[in-house]
Amino acid sequence: MSQKFIILAALSLFTLFINCGDTSPVIETLDGYKITVKEFETAYDTALDSISRLQNIEKKTLLEFVEKDIQEVPQQFQELNFQLQKKNFYQTYRQMLMTKLVAEKKGYFSRPDVQEVLKQVEMQTIAQMYVSEQVEKKIQITDEVAKNECERLRGLDKNIASLTIDKCLQFAKAQLKSTQTREQLPLVVERIKEEITIKRNDKFDLDAYLAPKRRALEPEVTPSEPAGK
Repeated sequence: MSQKFIILAALSLFTLFINCGDTSPVIETLDGYKITVKEFETAYDTALDSISRLQNIEKKTLLEFVEKDIQEVPQQFQELNFQLQKKNFYQTYRQMLMTKLVAEKKGYFSRPDVQEVLKQVEMQTIAQMYVSEQVEKKIQITDEVAKNECERLRGLDKNIASLTIDKCLQFAKAQLKSTQTREQLPLVVERIKEEITIKRNDKFDLDAYLAPKRRALEPEVTPSEPAGK
């Protein structure tokens, strides 16, 4: 998943709406739509929450990552660092809002095919967020466990051994969280299935319906010989 796509995916999770109780300063007005400080801060915070889940890192660690100078960040993460700088994030947010406003004026949202895509995106987003939240509730990392993991990693990697204790603990917690997430994810999915009553239609052959459709092989056509032979 590209870093740019991660930003756009996170932004798509934030539903734009006019908050009647919002009395924060107006940043600018686009075609009558007021972007307020409160709205933008909410969108930015939502994006950080979403990206921290997608990347399986602590939000605090992500914020520290954003605050670093881009030259201090590994090359593969420099685009993410750049996109999450507030001035750059605002331009992305602003462009998406302008596109949304134009699409609304053109009646784009009323198209049946667009409505179907929106339903699919909503279902996918809710499912992903719900599962992530349930997994997060199951993850337990005590300071003692993190400390032991830090010491173990220090003995395995000289680069980790050179980290400060705080950085080492952060790295250890991230590693432990990643491991626990992999362990808890299938268990959470199974628990979700147990919450649902499934009644199958015995008259419907699901296997046949889902089987790949293969075209019948066409007979090979042998080219005719040139006239005169």
